[in-house]
Amino acid sequence: MRWRTPAAATTADSPLNTPVDTPHSLWLISLYRLFVAAFLLWLGTIAPGDPGFVPASTAGFLFVAAGYLVFAMVLAVLARESRQAPAALLDYQIIGGALGDILAISLILLTAGGVETGLGLLLIPAVAATAAMTSGRISLFVAALATLMLLTTELVIGPKLAYAFTPAPTQTGLLGATLFAAVIVAWRLARRAGISEEQLARQEEDLANLAELNAQIIARMGAGVIAVDRNGRIRSINEAARRLLPPRAGRTLQELSPRLAEALRGWQREPRLPSSVQFPGDAEQTELAVRLAPLGFAGEQGTLLILEDATEIKRKVHASKLQSLGRLTASIAHEIRNPLGAISHSAQLLAESPQLTPGDQRLLEIIQNQSARVDQVIRNVLSLSRGRPAERSRLVLLERLERFADEFCTALQMRRDALHIRVTPPDSEVLFDPLQLNQVLWNLCNNARVHGGHDHPAQGPIVLRGGAGQIGRATILDVIDAGPGISPEQQEGLFEPFHSNAPGGTGLGLYISRLLCENNGAALEYVQQPQGGCFRILFAPVDEVSSPVEQAPPGLGDSK
Repeated sequence: MRWRTPAAATTADSPLNTPVDTPHSLWLISLYRLFVAAFLLWLGTIAPGDPGFVPASTAGFLFVAAGYLVFAMVLAVLARESRQAPAALLDYQIIGGALGDILAISLILLTAGGVETGLGLLLIPAVAATAAMTSGRISLFVAALATLMLLTTELVIGPKLAYAFTPAPTQTGLLGATLFAAVIVAWRLARRAGISEEQLARQEEDLANLAELNAQIIARMGAGVIAVDRNGRIRSINEAARRLLPPRAGRTLQELSPRLAEALRGWQREPRLPSSVQFPGDAEQTELAVRLAPLGFAGEQGTLLILEDATEIKRKVHASKLQSLGRLTASIAHEIRNPLGAISHSAQLLAESPQLTPGDQRLLEIIQNQSARVDQVIRNVLSLSRGRPAERSRLVLLERLERFADEFCTALQMRRDALHIRVTPPDSEVLFDPLQLNQVLWNLCNNARVHGGHDHPAQGPIVLRGGAGQIGRATILDVIDAGPGISPEQQEGLFEPFHSNAPGGTGLGLYISRLLCENNGAALEYVQQPQGGCFRILFAPVDEVSSPVEQAPPGLGDSK
């Protein structure tokens, strides 16, 4: 974003500290100078017939007035082109115009008859205007020069002229004092006006920068923002809102989304209605949560609509709940583990007693089995709460599956052909943490063994089928069992923690497996098929890193 810088109140390279609007001020004082020169010339032409004003030297008065008019015209032309002129040239125009005014008015006074004619008052606006465009020292210098010139012409040069000239020292001194007062007042007023103008310019630039900043923030917000007037015309809309709404063109809310427009009209008719509206998703747009807020007093300037993806909101709420649940269960697991260990150890010692009846032995067996089950739940929760980051590497999928199948069947005393592996092409590679992949495969295959009945010799094998290039760039792996599968009703909450459709299940295996997959940039999902159950892993593309292929993966016991 490009910030605007407020203009300074004075020209930085000007020794006179002239204001920013110096060209305009020069043009105004040039018009005043033209008017004064034309007035003096006109006054000299009517003087012979006007008994109220008779100059001491009519010819000299007309000559000076004509010369002053030419001088005023030249400065007016220069002032007209001064907006493109450098600061130094403006300074010369200001000082040169002031000196020309002082000289011309002084000569006018000599030819007219002195200060008593009242024409000396014409110096006051000229000197005050110079003070408004220059610094204090220059202004006082101009006032002193004008006063000195008046005293010289009135007391020294005037009495030596050939025609009648009556000196007026008192009036000359009063006129000089008036010039100094006018300079001081004009300079202070101009300085205050310059400061006020600078503050106003800075405030305008700050407001412009703030408006631009707000526009940039709104444009980059994740939530959609739409501002409409009272007639439903769109005044502002960001990209997020366009992504959430149907891809239509239009300048009104009715054209973009009739459902939103109808909700807005209903809210405007009944302001007591809730300001939050939920819109279910359809073929054109996703599910939306819309908040409405009035703009201006009582909505006189329109309405602001804030659109959010309701699905994303639900996902964040769900993630927050799971995070809180994870912290809670981890803390509970720590508290339960010690007394559970004491119970299990006591049961083992009690089982060694020769005085137990078969019924007591059965009860001890139940205690030990349930203690082991609770201990497994605690282990799962604690391993999940630790959240070890994934150390991904490139693995040859077929070799990894063969190694896992040997260890899995050995640990559970199953036939080796109970796991059938088919990878196409055989050199397919995946990007995954070896330890975490072992844990995911263990959970999925054990889940298939239990629900698919693969403990029985007559049952078909668990199928591990996958390979690269079957779905886009991703490598996939399907874990397929021969069980009844999962109905659409049971799939709701399938990957939620502590959700299990099997008696005695903890409901943590699939939840932990999905988290481990997400930790490695992969995805775990259930795929509906006509017969049996199928869980699919979609691995991340292997070109994300360039680590070497692992040749000696750790054993199954390393995943504990």
